[in-house]
Amino acid sequence: MKFAFKTAVIAATFIAASSANAQSWQFQSGSGGLTFSGDALSALSASGSSIVTAGTVPTIPGLDISGAVNTAAYTKATGNVSLTFSDAVTNGDNLTSLQAANSFVQIRRTTFNDDETTTTRSIFMANFDVNLSNSTISADLYSRTNSGALVSYGTRSIFAADIPGVVGGTQGVIVPVFGPGGQVTGEASGGLAGSLRMNLGTADIILADLGLNTSATDPVAILVRTANWGTTQAAGTFAVPEPSTYAMFGVGLLAVGAAARRRKAA
Repeated sequence: MKFAFKTAVIAATFIAASSANAQSWQFQSGSGGLTFSGDALSALSASGSSIVTAGTVPTIPGLDISGAVNTAAYTKATGNVSLTFSDAVTNGDNLTSLQAANSFVQIRRTTFNDDETTTTRSIFMANFDVNLSNSTISADLYSRTNSGALVSYGTRSIFAADIPGVVGGTQGVIVPVFGPGGQVTGEASGGLAGSLRMNLGTADIILADLGLNTSATDPVAILVRTANWGTTQAAGTFAVPEPSTYAMFGVGLLAVGAAARRRKAA
């Protein structure tokens, strides 16, 4: 009898554990960002460009996040673009990617013309996605000259790490963390393992649309294409899989116990 009861409990536990693994971690919040290296800041300086992140996304015809609160913020002193993530993709206990909806970063270059007017050319990057599984950072890419029409290039890879993998923190693995009162959450963190290099196709778009020389021998173009652009960090907090999973486990154990008592009474 005792053996049968223990066997049933083990079976119920196994079924419940299998059900829990089938559930997905539920994203709650996350933050991270990109920290530009000295090489990257030198490339921007040499091109006469600057990074701008307004608190509110500017209203631009054709930009679907116009007027939204910007979830990206650039700090010039540290060279860091911080991101507040709005969603995530997971695969089992692995954090695959984090998305920052309504994030908006502008690279701006202003030049003086012979007639004493100025021309401002801008590159806009929006809705950043930090993908830990394929070591890339992508965003919706746009360009604009002065107040002219917005040119959209769709979602493009902006940077890729030259070494695959995730380092630091939990290395992208969601681990349970026990808080006060037995509350359990999942936490994952880490950064891309290698140095960030700009996607060459994206680099060509940025150079051309900022009015810069795209020649293979131009010093600024070489800097933009070959610079170590820096590092990235990401972290997320997750709710445990659906509570109904654990309710099923409890019901299963109660049923096993009731069956054992009936057998004993008989």
